[in-house]
Amino acid sequence: MRNIKIILWIIIVGFIVLLLFQNQEIILAKQSFKLDLMVADEYHSPEMPNGTIYFVCLLTGFFIAFFAGLADRFKSKKKIRTLKAANASQLEEISTLKSKVELMQSVSARPVQTVVEDAED
Repeated sequence: MRNIKIILWIIIVGFIVLLLFQNQEIILAKQSFKLDLMVADEYHSPEMPNGTIYFVCLLTGFFIAFFAGLADRFKSKKKIRTLKAANASQLEEISTLKSKVELMQSVSARPVQTVVEDAED
């Protein structure tokens, strides 16, 4: 299974390298952005390769997705903790009830034997 994963990753990385190699002129082309807020002068960013812009956009998307799911992860961890605590208390209650049942069975078995012995006499 480990070898299959390694081969799969090699294939994926190979396709990415092939994609980047075949599109070098697009990735290396430089571009500048203009920002006009209609309050002050326009802002022009320095010219950057498109590959850098794509990478920054990719990282921005990862951060947005990470922080968007952060609250859900905290809620899930809290819920797991409460469920584990409830499970532990229920398992403890089950063990005490089992011990009580065993005690009651051993106590109830003794008088039956003595009653039977008394009836035989």
